[in-house]
Amino acid sequence: MGKHVARTTSRRRGAARPAEVERLAPASTSSESRGEQLKRRSRLDYGERRRRVVRRKRVALGCLAIFLILACAGAATAFFYVRGLDNNMQKSFKTDVKANTALDKPASEKKDQPFYMILMGVDSREIGEASRSDTIIVVRVDPPQQRITLISIPRDTRVRIPGHGTTKINAAHAYGGPALVIETIKEVTGLPIAHYAEVDFKGFKDVVDALGGVTVDVPEDIYDIKAANHVKAAARISAGVQKLDGGKALTFVRSRAFPRGDLQRVENQQTFLKAVLDQTLQPGNILRLPSVVSAMAKSSTTDMSVGDMVRIADQMKGMKSGDLEGVTMPGEPKMISGISYVVMDTEGFAKMLERVKSGQPAEASNLSTATAEPAQITVAVRNGAGLEGVANDASSRVGVLGFDVQETGNMNQFVYKETLIVYKKDKKPAQLLAEMLGKGRVVASNGVYSFDTDVLLVVGKDWGPLRPRRTNQIPIR
Repeated sequence: MGKHVARTTSRRRGAARPAEVERLAPASTSSESRGEQLKRRSRLDYGERRRRVVRRKRVALGCLAIFLILACAGAATAFFYVRGLDNNMQKSFKTDVKANTALDKPASEKKDQPFYMILMGVDSREIGEASRSDTIIVVRVDPPQQRITLISIPRDTRVRIPGHGTTKINAAHAYGGPALVIETIKEVTGLPIAHYAEVDFKGFKDVVDALGGVTVDVPEDIYDIKAANHVKAAARISAGVQKLDGGKALTFVRSRAFPRGDLQRVENQQTFLKAVLDQTLQPGNILRLPSVVSAMAKSSTTDMSVGDMVRIADQMKGMKSGDLEGVTMPGEPKMISGISYVVMDTEGFAKMLERVKSGQPAEASNLSTATAEPAQITVAVRNGAGLEGVANDASSRVGVLGFDVQETGNMNQFVYKETLIVYKKDKKPAQLLAEMLGKGRVVASNGVYSFDTDVLLVVGKDWGPLRPRRTNQIPIR
């Protein structure tokens, strides 16, 4: 079996609650004691520098700052609004010297030159405490194709941090700020990083409120007081389509109170970003732009000047909401020495990065025919329910229907209450399998699942005696 990430997206009647105690000190494989680690961290140059800044803004979700500029790029008016706030933006966007040195600045950024940037958010801490990254997204901005690819890296990913050994990637910011995050990401991905951006908690909430809220489909009930920054009114969110204000939006994108923890949070963040893009591209929101950009400018930090952002926005002015692809680094959760990590699927991630670098969609679809018969569709079947023999039963039934079953096995977690049929880029094969099975909810992979077939069938606890029914072939256009 390959490496697989379990996923639960079914709506639950009971609210999910936090089940993991976050550590103040990042996990490490070194032999030093916890006290020695904390003592060393207190001497970090970066920590000392941050303590001297009494009101230095802390970061929540870096992805929103530059993303909003790009989202507004379709309106000519946006150019003038941003230009009018130039002085405010120059004061608010700070340049970190070490981070700037770590960046791979191209000699010239032409329209035909894609580039990569890091969008970062970190946990807010009291003054004097080092901050851990809460969100890390590697972005490819491709002006020729008018396309943006977001690659989310889970905060618990186990990596080697230069100078600090093997630990969780979210420790990089605590050890050395944006500069060390950039160096770590460059080592992990092999990509040249041209820019970075951050925005703080208050800035995130203010920007969402300036937009008048953001409408999203919340997959399940959430109750997470910590993700809400201890604001009770924002801690509880019911499942379903709704407009979230700044406080609840923060809870939605920060909560890890799910069976899949950080991996579900990454998916929620991508869902939220796509909703933001859809909303900001609506003509009726152009009048909100001044307050949105103003809120963003007051609480963000980046190496880019306003001129840089306007130039990028102008290059991407033809972008539509469908031109955004969001994926997650493939990997699986694993306990190592009593510590919970996400262990990267090195081979799968390397293939994903090769596709991204060549300008292709991050997720490959193996189906190339215009119209597919079941025999042309490859299927992997996984037991997600923990019921003995259910994967073999499902494989047999799928095979009887004429599909090419290439793999049978288990998910790494048996938490699936419902059967899922997962696709990569092409939805039609999954729809055909669901129609012929008469069972299963069709969902997009978004890089969360690792499989080499056209479709992944995750057998849930709702699996029962199956009576396949005949159906007309669905043409795949």
